Amino acid sequence: MNELESMYSKEINDHCDWLKSFDKQRLDKWKQLLKDNPEAAICEAATRKILSEHEVKVVPYEDLSSGGPDFRCTKDNKCFYVEVTCISKNTTTKKTGLSDELPKPSRVQRFRLPTQKIFYELCNKASQCRSLDAACILAISTLHFQAGAVCFSKPLNKKVAEHLLIGTPQITTNIDPEQGIAIGDLHQTTDLQNSGFVRPNRTSTDSIDDARRTISSVLLCSFGTIPACAVGVLHPNPNHSFDRSLLPNIEFCRLAEGYQTGQLKIEWI
Repeated sequence: MNELESMYSKEINDHCDWLKSFDKQRLDKWKQLLKDNPEAAICEAATRKILSEHEVKVVPYEDLSSGGPDFRCTKDNKCFYVEVTCISKNTTTKKTGLSDELPKPSRVQRFRLPTQKIFYELCNKASQCRSLDAACILAISTLHFQAGAVCFSKPLNKKVAEHLLIGTPQITTNIDPEQGIAIGDLHQTTDLQNSGFVRPNRTSTDSIDDARRTISSVLLCSFGTIPACAVGVLHPNPNHSFDRSLLPNIEFCRLAEGYQTGQLKIEWI
C-alpha cells in the first residue's frame, strides 16, 4: 500500500465493501482504477461518502462498456445522478502555482484560481450527462492539499464557484476618447469567459443564452483537506432541476432571476 492509499484507507475500504454488495465486475474495475489512477478512484469513493452522509441512497450507474454517470442517487422519493471527475495534484499545481506541500510559515505565495481548468472539465463532461431522466451533478474534486485549503475552502471556494457562474471578472472603466482619460468609477464586468452555464447571445449584446444544460449542478470538492469540504453551483435553467435541499449541509450559489438580460447577480442558498 502506497502513501496515498494509506492516507485514504478508510474511504478505500468503505468503497470496496459498498461495491461488494453489487457485482464483482464493478469491484474489479474500481480496483484497477485505484491501481492505474489512485487519485481518481479515491475521489470517487470520497464523493460517494459525502452523498451517503446526507442519507442519500447511492447505487452504481455507469455502464461498464459505454460509460455514463458514476452514481444513481435517491432521497425523499427524488432521483438524481452524479458524475465524478478528479483534477490531479500535478495538474492542480500547474494551474494554480501552489505546491501540494505544507507552506512555510510567513511565506507569501502568489497563486491562480483553477477556474479555467474547472470550466474545461465541465465542458468535457456535458455530453456524458445527456439522455438522463433526472438531474445530473458533476462533482469536480482534488486531493491537492494547498489548493483545497486555499481555493476550494472558504472563503475562496465561493469565489471559484461564482467565477464558474459569471466567468472571470474584469475591472473596467469608461474612457473619454477625445481626452484619452478614464472617467467615472471603476466597476466590475465580465465577458463570460470560463462561465460554465451561460454565454453571450450571438446576435444580441443585451442578452445571455443558457449553455451546457445537461449538467444541473457542479460540486467543487476538496478531499485533500481535513475535514473535506464541498460547495455547489446550480445551473439557472438546466434540462432537469436539482433540488438543493437534498444536500442540506452544502452551500449552493446560483444566478438570480433576470440574468438573461445581463443583470448578473449571485445568490447563495
